[in-house]
Amino acid sequence: MLFLSLWACTAQSQKRKNKQNTKIETKPKPEWVIAKPISSQYYIGIGYSSTRLPNYQQSAKNNAFEDLLSEIKVNISSTSVLYQMDKKNSFRDEYESVIKSTVRNEIEDYELVDTYENPQEAGYWVYYRLSKSKYAEQKRRKQQNALSVATDFFQKAEESEKTGQTATAIDFYAKTILALKDYWGENLQADLQGRSLMLSNESYTRIQQILDNILIETPSATIQLKKQTTQTPSVSFKITYKNTPQRSMPVLAQYAKQKQSYNSTEKGEISVLLEKLEGLRNSFRLDVSLELAKIISGNSEDKFYKFLLESFRSPSQSVTIHLAKPTLFIRSEEKNLGNLQKTALLANQLKNALTKRGYVFVSSAEKAEVILELEADTRQGTENGGIYFSFLSMNLRAFDNLTKEEIYNQTLPEIKGGHTSFDRAGIDAYQKASKSIDSEIASKLAEVL
Repeated sequence: MLFLSLWACTAQSQKRKNKQNTKIETKPKPEWVIAKPISSQYYIGIGYSSTRLPNYQQSAKNNAFEDLLSEIKVNISSTSVLYQMDKKNSFRDEYESVIKSTVRNEIEDYELVDTYENPQEAGYWVYYRLSKSKYAEQKRRKQQNALSVATDFFQKAEESEKTGQTATAIDFYAKTILALKDYWGENLQADLQGRSLMLSNESYTRIQQILDNILIETPSATIQLKKQTTQTPSVSFKITYKNTPQRSMPVLAQYAKQKQSYNSTEKGEISVLLEKLEGLRNSFRLDVSLELAKIISGNSEDKFYKFLLESFRSPSQSVTIHLAKPTLFIRSEEKNLGNLQKTALLANQLKNALTKRGYVFVSSAEKAEVILELEADTRQGTENGGIYFSFLSMNLRAFDNLTKEEIYNQTLPEIKGGHTSFDRAGIDAYQKASKSIDSEIASKLAEVL
């Protein structure tokens, strides 16, 4: 018993010593862990991570880096080009986010100051700092490089504008702005042949002035066309800049669901072809606008490039196209078992259906713009239990009365009629066909005429 008591006392004494040793080994928290330092010379980042996490040291370092970056402010001047472009404040937050991301990727010379680990709290802290003067110098060098590139683009833009190369001038002015995109929120000055200019602001203003002086003109804002014509109709436009025709100017023409790109000729002219007019009703609008994306070169995935394009007022022109219905004349030959019918049942039904849709039929072929030719006949089928069956076939053609070219041709599937004789079965087939004239023929024909 005495031995056991002595052993227990010895064990407890050893535990107390180990506990005391542990306390001695745990360093007290440094001041920078308790309260983040404030410095006029350094940007400071303090990062923390639980030691229970895998890669906790890297996690703490990342957190410290983000903390350090939060001290580097993105300032946006009220006289900067960003204010000039972003009138609705739609891009400002995204701009700040992108710039901070750029700083994160390009920052240099940050240094590790200290680390602290506390096993009792399972915590790990890390302390990084970045010299404000070194960062300012790094930023200044980067700005000077960007200004050098931008100045070269700006001079090329001015020269292109002087020599009448309007599209090239726009492109070089835009390149000037994009070369300085990391500084859109700042008032970055450049000395250019004795002139002190904010190149981004000046370039943006000049592009907008050029665009405001580009005109897309057309002889009439309203045009009437006939869509049944065999030739593809077109609408002409002319592009000028300060009364000078502009060649190779890219434009986008849009109407209904159609889109087509064009480039102006040497005389600044464009002829927009109106294709696939089938199915269009009464009138539609043709919009023609300058395609800035084909003038200003850049990466379509670049947010700055996309925003720059969308910020400009771009010249455009609209024309209202009225689709006039042609005058019609119909010829028909309707037979039953080879015998000409006294009444043109199908032709009359077709005339009624088209008249309801606003088409006008004239009294003679000479007065018509479109001629319709309808041919129908029946043939004998079989007899079954005293019931006779006949089959009706029908074809409708439409052609331009001026050019004589065919513009429509439709043959209906055979229609079956049944009655007490083949003749009456043929009449029954005609009756059935007349009921489908509106949906099967008139509606489709109206899409073409």
